[in-house]
Amino acid sequence: MNALQSLKWLCFCLSFMLLQACSDEPSAVKDAQSMSTTTTMSRDHSAVPTAQGGLALLALFPQTITSSAWNQGGYQGATKLTASLGMPFHYLESVQFSDVERFKAEVGAEIKRHNIRLVLAHGGQFVNATSELAKAFPRVNFIVNSDCAGNNINLGCLSFDWDELGQLTGIAAGLKSRTGQIGFIGGMRLNILQQMAQGIRHGAQHINPNIELTEVYLNSWSDDTQALIEAEKMIKKGVDVVAINADPASLKLYPIFAQAGIAIIGRDLQLYADKPATLLANVRLETSRLIEYGLSQILQGRWEGKLYRFGIDDQVQQVELTSGALEPEKQQRFDTLAQQLLSRQLELTH
Repeated sequence: MNALQSLKWLCFCLSFMLLQACSDEPSAVKDAQSMSTTTTMSRDHSAVPTAQGGLALLALFPQTITSSAWNQGGYQGATKLTASLGMPFHYLESVQFSDVERFKAEVGAEIKRHNIRLVLAHGGQFVNATSELAKAFPRVNFIVNSDCAGNNINLGCLSFDWDELGQLTGIAAGLKSRTGQIGFIGGMRLNILQQMAQGIRHGAQHINPNIELTEVYLNSWSDDTQALIEAEKMIKKGVDVVAINADPASLKLYPIFAQAGIAIIGRDLQLYADKPATLLANVRLETSRLIEYGLSQILQGRWEGKLYRFGIDDQVQQVELTSGALEPEKQQRFDTLAQQLLSRQLELTH
């Protein structure tokens, strides 16, 4: 950690201690609802009391916290930071987001029950519903882990640089593909996934202008049936490299593509024990660092209702190429192009 990072972290901790000094001791709470579960965690990850006036974080997850790398990463990141600060932590799993009024009622009840002042919505599917909820709770700060504009007041967004990730993995796909057919499968038609797909197209076509990207979005992240149907279509089309960002459906897709000998670009596979045999690259997201930035801004009173986007230079994401997945000369070309891209010497727009 360099001096600037150390200074930022010191300011973060001091700001938190000043705010925490104004709060009461927490009181015990653990609730279960028919559609979601809320849990309060302590420094040792056991249930602890929550204070009426305490500063507490409520995290929202679209599926269970063990269902995918995305949810695991968000949960682990929030748990790690709140535990290190002694901040009460609540979370809701499998939170539905399509019915806005139901979302407002369910999450709003949790906010009131635990006197929540910080809400973290982990996923782009929460953007619309959280935007409406933020209007009803103007004194609560909302963070959405996705690419969105915010409301210029109390709702802001933290996003990875999906276009950057797409361009780098697209370059790798272009170098790897022999058929000129590559694919992308996203869990839903969200802005962040469309950004990644666009980046993949730009990166791959920088290598081979004639390369074709088949771009598919599932009806939901857990639609295994549709995922398998789309996988079979891609295999029949001759796709020989596929990027998958569709957890938890991804877990059904990896073995299908690996068995067909198709090179795979996955996401957060470091969280799983087994990796696909044909893994070309892993997109690694450092979610805890992204959340750390949002919390630090809120605790220092600097949170603005806008989009904050971070990339590889900010140490919140990286693309890990599998050793030996590319031939030596292609690996060297990838390294050169990646360096040019990250240093802004290369711009891929078509």
